[in-house]
Amino acid sequence: MLDRRRVSGEALLVGVTIIWGATFSVTRGGLQFVSPLLLIAIRFIGSALIVAPILALLGHKFWKALLPGTILGLLLAVAYSLQTVGLQYTTAARSAFVTYLFAVLVPPLQRLMTDRRMSPGNLLGLAIVVLGTAILTRPWQADGWNRGDMLTLGAAVSLAFFVVLVDRFSRRHDPILFVPAEFAVAGLVAGAAALVAGATGIEPLRFVPNQDLLLAIAFLSIIGTVGALGIQTVMQVRTTPIRATTIFALEPVFAAFFGRVMLAERMVPVEIAGALVIVLGVLISQLWGFLSASVRSRSG
Repeated sequence: MLDRRRVSGEALLVGVTIIWGATFSVTRGGLQFVSPLLLIAIRFIGSALIVAPILALLGHKFWKALLPGTILGLLLAVAYSLQTVGLQYTTAARSAFVTYLFAVLVPPLQRLMTDRRMSPGNLLGLAIVVLGTAILTRPWQADGWNRGDMLTLGAAVSLAFFVVLVDRFSRRHDPILFVPAEFAVAGLVAGAAALVAGATGIEPLRFVPNQDLLLAIAFLSIIGTVGALGIQTVMQVRTTPIRATTIFALEPVFAAFFGRVMLAERMVPVEIAGALVIVLGVLISQLWGFLSASVRSRSG
């Protein structure tokens, strides 16, 4: 019998991956009119203002989760700042696939920070992803691995830490309690960094208000951050972690699609091959337990 609740939840999660995929091109387009750190500051401060009414409902629970939310907000600020600055030097598609590496970085970080062991699938997936990244970026060529890819790799590491700490902090607090502090801290830290970068000449402040920029900011704040996060939080419980992982593998694929449609970016065949190898490696890492259990049940 068709589980309509699960199907509707998974359909909305596919919608989330479409939104996330589009944010890469929307961000890259917005960078024509605003400096990257300032864009991140506006995006997250806007998101924080949208979710501010939640504080009235959370009450004292919010204050108990303030420290974890602050730590997570700092990691978000680092991750999105590196990713957004990196988008000035690389394509939306490459940025998305390099960002996606965070999924295979989570198991080794969990091994370092907790007592959770890595499975053979985690190790195999990590090795495959390294191979895929090499094929995608071709560091042995002069026009291969670039500054944007390096910055985006730093973003992936920050996101991996973010995921591990969310899992750890969620054992004591409901994850929704972290959201207001996450957004506010990420926005304020990025804003402070933008001011420092502007004052020192590292990254001059730019803000050229126009319709395209305002639409980009509205999309990133309302839909790309608050909306997508809200849908993910509510709908992910309607499916299994395994099916959710498979769905989220679509994000960089949609990013490549929107990069082609919105920015006229093209992936050459070798980049497509590398991207597919990355997705394969992540899926092996995430689905190894399920695949092993299926093989054992059939052989038994």
